[in-house]
Amino acid sequence: MSEFINNNQERVNSLYNFCFQLIKGAKGTELIKQYQAAIDQLKPNDIVLVVHRLVEAKVPMEELKIGINKALNVFHKQIYSHSKAAVEDTHFLGIMMQENAELDTRLKEIRPLAKSINSIKDKEKLAEALSLLGTKIQALSEMDKHYQRKENIFFPYFENQFPEYKCLGVMWSIHDDIRRVQKQLLVELKSSSTDLKRINRLLGDLFFFTYAIISREEYLLFPVALNAVSEELWEEMNNQSHEIGFSFIETPQLAKKGNKLATKTSEMAAEKLDSDQLGDTILNFDTGLMTLKQAMLLLNHLPVDITMIDENDRVCFFSNPKDRFFPRSKAIIGRTVQNCHPPESVHVVDDLVKAFKSGEKDSESFWIQMKGRFILIQYFALRDEESTYKGCIEVSQDVSDIRKLDGEKRLMDES
Repeated sequence: MSEFINNNQERVNSLYNFCFQLIKGAKGTELIKQYQAAIDQLKPNDIVLVVHRLVEAKVPMEELKIGINKALNVFHKQIYSHSKAAVEDTHFLGIMMQENAELDTRLKEIRPLAKSINSIKDKEKLAEALSLLGTKIQALSEMDKHYQRKENIFFPYFENQFPEYKCLGVMWSIHDDIRRVQKQLLVELKSSSTDLKRINRLLGDLFFFTYAIISREEYLLFPVALNAVSEELWEEMNNQSHEIGFSFIETPQLAKKGNKLATKTSEMAAEKLDSDQLGDTILNFDTGLMTLKQAMLLLNHLPVDITMIDENDRVCFFSNPKDRFFPRSKAIIGRTVQNCHPPESVHVVDDLVKAFKSGEKDSESFWIQMKGRFILIQYFALRDEESTYKGCIEVSQDVSDIRKLDGEKRLMDES
């Protein structure tokens, strides 16, 4: 039996069967007895592989998250018997773990205040406590930079280096759960009619989701990634992180320039001319000539975000305007557009791309309210002279001020 369990593939198969049956409603006690030998020998890598297979089995995301929670509760002792990734503080993962530690400190500060609101009888004192709690919950929004760096930098690199990467979609879904619950909680804390039961429920969800991410990062994903991702790539991830920013910690120093980094984008760049020579390259647009440098200035100064995917659904370009609405990093170049979205919205992406490819649609528009601004998001199919589909572009624009325009303005202000 020990030979069977020590075989990696057989152990993963057993753990997958355990999780799948648990999700489908089998009794936990009986399952644990049946698969105890595999459970006792599990490794972080096993969990990543199992979740990948569960996603590929098309288990609905909500069922999957509930089932994984139950399974990890069973696996708890064995998971925590393994060490976290041993890295320096300046390593990409070391920085992520520092942010987790700072988040943990803030959550521990919130806990007694969250508990106290249930025993305060005086309305004015309760209002003060709820206001303070709201301030502290709002401050947790800083952690979103941590999640954005994972989604837009770490995830693409991990996908490229580790074929069984689909556990990342589950993590992204939990990131969105945290965002959603935090927004709902802030609304409730500012409401004129206090609903303590709902506030307590949302606080419980926020703590649960947040600590779930911390433990799964540090005991499962990060140790696997440390072994799976090439050593030279971590520095590149750090360099790309600075545009998004960091959570609760001082900005780490940029890695030294001049290191040769082995990502696909770096290899592509190495094959090209240096930037000065590229800047002088003449581009013929039929309607005019521009240097490549002028073309980039043009694209980056348009008051829009532009992202382009090719006919194979892979991101091939994004513009870099001064003020972005949505985070982007060079790590997404070559990544499928489906992997650039949380699992719950992938079907929307698939349906739109399918409609573009079939010729059913040439464009689609969406609009959202974000940070007090009105954002218009438009998609346009790209077709060549023979109407063959060659990809599409996403164009996002802040139209808040445009919507307010009225009358005419024919001259510049004298001032």
